[in-house]
Amino acid sequence: MEKIIEYFAINPVHLAIALVLAFIILFSFVKKLLKLSLVIVAIFILYIAYLVYTGKEFDPSQFDSVGKKAKELIDEGKESIEKTIDKKKKNAIDSIIEGT
Repeated sequence: MEKIIEYFAINPVHLAIALVLAFIILFSFVKKLLKLSLVIVAIFILYIAYLVYTGKEFDPSQFDSVGKKAKELIDEGKESIEKTIDKKKKNAIDSIIEGT
């Protein structure tokens, strides 16, 4: 880490280039987050419009049940991914041990 700091201290042109690239990456990330949030807001507005059009009432508890279900699905996905990673690590270690 110290070598990197020294390198950029010695070469200010490379530091400027690195800062510009970091800014571009950060800007594109923020831009994508903004687009995602706008899509979510648009979907929410369309849902409210659908409820008004069909004459149904807006029930906030529906979002609670959907949120709980989404949390359960995410937790199941995490467990599945962790199991898969553990299996792959075990297989890789076994193959390395057998190869030596």
